[in-house]
Amino acid sequence: MNTILVIDIGNTSTSIGYFRNGKVSGVGRCASRFKTQEELLPLISAKPVDGVVVASVVPPVNARWKKVLKAAGLPKPLFVTHELELGVAVDYPKPERIGADRLANAAAAVRLLGTPSVVCDFGTALTFDILDPQRGYIGGIICPGLPLMFDYLAEKTALLPHVAPSKTKAVVGRNTEQAMQIGARLGYRGMVREILAALEDDFGVDPLPVCCTGGYAGWIFKDWDVSATIDPKLTLRGVGIIGELNL
Repeated sequence: MNTILVIDIGNTSTSIGYFRNGKVSGVGRCASRFKTQEELLPLISAKPVDGVVVASVVPPVNARWKKVLKAAGLPKPLFVTHELELGVAVDYPKPERIGADRLANAAAAVRLLGTPSVVCDFGTALTFDILDPQRGYIGGIICPGLPLMFDYLAEKTALLPHVAPSKTKAVVGRNTEQAMQIGARLGYRGMVREILAALEDDFGVDPLPVCCTGGYAGWIFKDWDVSATIDPKLTLRGVGIIGELNL
């Protein structure tokens, strides 16, 4: 099986890894709008590869990434779009508007869980992508992410500080920061539970298989009674699967 350099270009940061035999290794991160080629070389030239596949949600940087990959002597990159073979059908009114990362997540979830299933991606936004047994990828749900929640509270109030998610078992906050942490965690769990319950009712499947990724997935699902497969490498895994199907 060939080794594929897999790249997930996000709005702020980019994840880079190596996909082989269904596994992702050597994962590193860098700024999507990197300053110099030299800062990328340790990530994109760590080992020989037979192909390069990129999922990008930042079209303005794609040309620069192509230039750097070419300068590094790497194969011409394949960019993930709905027009590629994904391992799952796409039934969506305007499929060109589906983010490449969400297509990659769908490809990975189908391989890991089958259908019906749902992918939750906990990033700047919280997205749910829905996979139907007959129609494949049929759409999703988009909610504000945890970073947006904390940023908005700090931005729109005079006395609430900027905080980041952290562990707490308390139910009642004894200071402002703790109160915000509890509100975020319990509030987010309530939102996720309600959405998953609605999807289970819609599909008539209980429980509906769930796969989660993104930086805050573990924080939300740790010690929770809602069952889910948590895979921090899900998007890169999906990029690699799409590469296997198209290169």
